[in-house]
Amino acid sequence: MKWVPVGTIPRTHGLKGEFKFHPFVTEPDILNNLSHLKLQGEQETELDIESLRGMPGKLIVKFKDINTIDDAKAYTGQTVLAPEADFKELPKGEYYWFQIIGLNVYDEDGRHYGKVEDIIETGSNDVYVVRDGTKEVLIPMIDWVVKNIDIEEKKLIFDNVEGLIEDTSV
Repeated sequence: MKWVPVGTIPRTHGLKGEFKFHPFVTEPDILNNLSHLKLQGEQETELDIESLRGMPGKLIVKFKDINTIDDAKAYTGQTVLAPEADFKELPKGEYYWFQIIGLNVYDEDGRHYGKVEDIIETGSNDVYVVRDGTKEVLIPMIDWVVKNIDIEEKKLIFDNVEGLIEDTSV
């Protein structure tokens, strides 16, 4: 089973074994469909969700069998992973962040710019952070810039429009 990072649990919440949950995911529907997670720290622990409440960005998660603050403290600071199979299939041309991170990025002439290492949400469109060593390129996810995304080939092709790429190092 392939696991995908969906957030972190920075600290406990209250005395009954609950956690603050900082999701990497902004779509609440994705989180509402999850029932089984893995916590990744010094050890990996699979847990079932008992409850998830709050507003996006300010969530509280309660796992089954963690019922006290003492039990919960051992899991703080860990990354939360979800089974990739729990994510519903998206319409053609739409992708989850975990499908984009790690893609090799090329311009239409075949020049390699590095890999997508991060995604910045700007409100109007996402911006892909592409790095290759000390060089960083920001590619806006706009139809006339990003020409093709091939998940199977792990490749993104973009149109290097004038002014998009500066020849500077980070």
